[in-house]
Amino acid sequence: MPRRQRQRAELDWLCRSGAVARAVDLAFEHFADFGRDDDVLRLLAAAIERTAAPEAVRRRFAELQDAAP
Repeated sequence: MPRRQRQRAELDWLCRSGAVARAVDLAFEHFADFGRDDDVLRLLAAAIERTAAPEAVRRRFAELQDAAP
C-alpha cells in the first residue's frame, strides 16, 4: 500500500478511535507531503464535532484549514 493510502487509513483510524488531536497533527504532515485533501478536512471536521474536541484541537484544525492552499 502506498504511503499516501497508509497515512489516509491512519487518519481515518485516529478519527474513529477519538484521537483527534493526533489526527490533526498527522494531517499537517499529510498535507505537506501530498497537498490539500478536502476528504481529510471533512473527516477531521466530523470527528471534531462527534468527539466534542477541546478548543486547542479546534484551533489547531483551523490552522490546518488556513495553511492548506
